[in-house]
Amino acid sequence: MSRILEARRCRRGAMHSRRSVQCVMLVSLLTAPLARAAAQIPPAPLPLSVTEDARTLPRGMVRLRGLTAWTRFDNVYGGLGDTASGARQLGELFSAPHLGPDQIPSLSSAQTALRALTGNAALRLDAGQLTTTADSRIVTIPLTLEYGLTDHLTIGVTLPVVQTTSNTVIQLNPRAWPDIGVNTGPNPALFSGNSSARATNLAVYNALSRAHADLTDALAACPNPTSTVCSQPDAARQAQALSDSYRVAVQTLYGTDPAHPGSPFVPLGAVQTMVNQQLAALDVTLQALLGQSYLTSTPTGAAAKAALDQLQQLLTNPAGIAFDSLGSPTEIGIGDVEVSAALRLFDGFADTTRTGWQARAAIRGVLRLGTGKPADGLVPFAIGTGTGQTSADGAAVLEVRLPARVLVTLLGQYTAYFGSAPVHRVPGDNYSLFPLDVPIQGTWRAGNTLQIEATPRYLLSDYFTLHGNYTIRRQAGSTYTSPDLTTAPLFEPTTEQRIGVGFAYSTLARYAGRRASVPFEVFFTQMQTIAASGGLTPRYTRTQLEFRIYYRLRRR
Repeated sequence: MSRILEARRCRRGAMHSRRSVQCVMLVSLLTAPLARAAAQIPPAPLPLSVTEDARTLPRGMVRLRGLTAWTRFDNVYGGLGDTASGARQLGELFSAPHLGPDQIPSLSSAQTALRALTGNAALRLDAGQLTTTADSRIVTIPLTLEYGLTDHLTIGVTLPVVQTTSNTVIQLNPRAWPDIGVNTGPNPALFSGNSSARATNLAVYNALSRAHADLTDALAACPNPTSTVCSQPDAARQAQALSDSYRVAVQTLYGTDPAHPGSPFVPLGAVQTMVNQQLAALDVTLQALLGQSYLTSTPTGAAAKAALDQLQQLLTNPAGIAFDSLGSPTEIGIGDVEVSAALRLFDGFADTTRTGWQARAAIRGVLRLGTGKPADGLVPFAIGTGTGQTSADGAAVLEVRLPARVLVTLLGQYTAYFGSAPVHRVPGDNYSLFPLDVPIQGTWRAGNTLQIEATPRYLLSDYFTLHGNYTIRRQAGSTYTSPDLTTAPLFEPTTEQRIGVGFAYSTLARYAGRRASVPFEVFFTQMQTIAASGGLTPRYTRTQLEFRIYYRLRRR
């Protein structure tokens, strides 16, 4: 807002129409907003700062600002080593065409056991296709109270209320997708609590243990001319090694008792047939060497491919990956509270008799308190209500008024973060969700940012203004630390570009001319991320609606 006091003086001292028109244009042009354009990848939304233009309030003037910003993203740029310039679906961060040890390292031992039992050293455990769709939304409602301490200095405080929601649909082996490569399914002895399956697995394990012990005793008794084992020592040692390898693999993969529950996924279909054939071949060898059959049964394989229920049990196991759930996370609470100050450097707009180019400038500072809560990593795609760490903005704003009712605002802003915030789960490189392992607690510190904005505005009338915005923002990579980390995750710097358009309605000029009873402004802005590079960056779409009302506490 231009100083209302100056506008009133202009109205009282207007002796000719040219000066009056300039006064109206002065007040009205300064009502257009500067579209905030910035992004912050999870675990926290970007804080909102009061850094919009070079205006300061007159001494004794109060401005109350109510704003609602609806931010949405379902696509992301970069991350996961992706160098392509285009965006991809957010849900791809938690999707995999073949779910296995690459995504869940705890399945590595099961894959090793599967290779041992099938005799195929290149076989990969494949639990099926994991597909995810995700759509994240952030609603921010900051309430800001500002006061003109002097004509040159304005102070303010902002209390943001933030709600974040990620609507997710996660499926493992959806019916519409073909079963390409799926070779395992849910373990009956583990997921269904099937006691008969576990008893069968234990019987196979015990049979292999007896065979191993009998071969060991027979080899120890050599030379014995009547023993088949002694006449074929190489075959006996090979059978001894296989029986030992198979019994360990059966216990690891299928499970035999509560102390050895087995893998969540066991062989299915053709792969289970391969296991049965390998065990049958070993039993033939045992009969030839020891004169008796040991393996009268085979371990219980999967009856069908796995689904979301089995994945949910695996990922929410408190002793393992320890997610709270795979649902749609929602957070609501107070964001990072801000305390701000704006100092006017010069104001060429105050001279209402001048024509042509005019300029003014101000510097702004914002101290942002870490009152918000970042996402703790207990649910995929969760977003917190704030960074939870102290930060400070320093900005310089230059406004230039051109002829033909055009005003251009240029802003440069630097944000520095101090301290850190605790998180329950340290993410992977560039916020990748895979591989999923036991959570490691640590601390998070956001990367410092540099932001440059340009906002042209055009006055259609003394109360209606159109505006556009272009923003480029550079943010350093985040830093995570923990004494339990062997290798710290890497986060690339990000560069994001945004554009925005909007309009403003203001009664300030009419209030100065005694043609309106209440001085207020209404702003509407629509913004969109158009390009990004570097680390993981959401493609934000933001709709912002703001209302401002003015009141003078101190009269001159």
